[in-house]
Amino acid sequence: MLRLANCSPPELLEHGEEEMEREREESVRLLYVAATRARDVLVVPVIGDERRAGWLSAIEPAVYPDHLSAGRPLSREAPGVPAFGDDSVPGRPAGVARPFASVMPGLQAPEAGAHRVVWWDPAVLRLGVRPSIGLSQTRILEAEGARGGEAAATYAAWRANRDATRARAANATVLVRTATEWAASNAEIQGAEDVEIVDAHEKGQRPKGVAFGALVHVLMSVVGLDDSREAVAAHAFVQARLLAATDQDRDAAVEVVVAALAHPLLRQAAVAASRGECRREAQLVVRLEDGTLLEAIADLAFRADKAWIVVDFKTDAELGERETVYRRQVALYVLGIAEATGARARGCLLRI
Repeated sequence: MLRLANCSPPELLEHGEEEMEREREESVRLLYVAATRARDVLVVPVIGDERRAGWLSAIEPAVYPDHLSAGRPLSREAPGVPAFGDDSVPGRPAGVARPFASVMPGLQAPEAGAHRVVWWDPAVLRLGVRPSIGLSQTRILEAEGARGGEAAATYAAWRANRDATRARAANATVLVRTATEWAASNAEIQGAEDVEIVDAHEKGQRPKGVAFGALVHVLMSVVGLDDSREAVAAHAFVQARLLAATDQDRDAAVEVVVAALAHPLLRQAAVAASRGECRREAQLVVRLEDGTLLEAIADLAFRADKAWIVVDFKTDAELGERETVYRRQVALYVLGIAEATGARARGCLLRI
């Protein structure tokens, strides 16, 4: 188990022993399946000098001799195996004596069972040999004969087809842009002049800037439209921590959101929400006449008097030169919702 920040979940601590017991039971089941698959010989990787805890622990009594017999095998010779040396542990440094309890190679009697176990001397094994399949591949190719040319032609055709597919895929067939990006770089869009600007801005001093605007926007997306000041403050406490906002920004954001929720436009939205006719953070895809796809997210859209009202929240102290861009942006939202619902729609910029 890898601990995060040197901490563990309380539920894991409470049930830690239970989980460890499950792990032990599962390792025994796995060991049983592995061991019973052997037909003639079962090879078990163990250490001659000591027993180490692990998933093989359950089989150790059937593999290891007792400590007193470890250095005295029943026989130094075993049927069908080469002559062994005096050590079952490879790579022991020169001049370091084999421990008394280390298992000596040969035929050993295990602690449990009437069977016999051959402990090997790793020194007689050719370890780390890499298999060579080059000769086998050559013989396969020779046996194929003329079919080798056919295979090469098939591969060449496949590669040519793949290259052609990649070339076609490199050419964009659909242009996708964000609504914000498109509105900032295009001068005209139908309906932009019809977007209404409604002021729910509280008078007086308050923080400014992108960070404050982001906090207000995220609060407007998570609070309930009928939330009390206490509920809004609870949301603000969490979101301010997530955005690393100051206490001043947090408290000011609460006042802004509470005032916005009391505005008649938001009260209409709350009524629509009770009927299931209100959408918040609505994701839209608008297709323009030239085929361009515009991705957008409308802050709020609700149905009132058989028409959809699309609302975009703005925290700018003054809209200034950005008013034109904002109008285009909301007009795109109106276009997308009208096309998606088949109903009339109108847009509104709500300054909060």
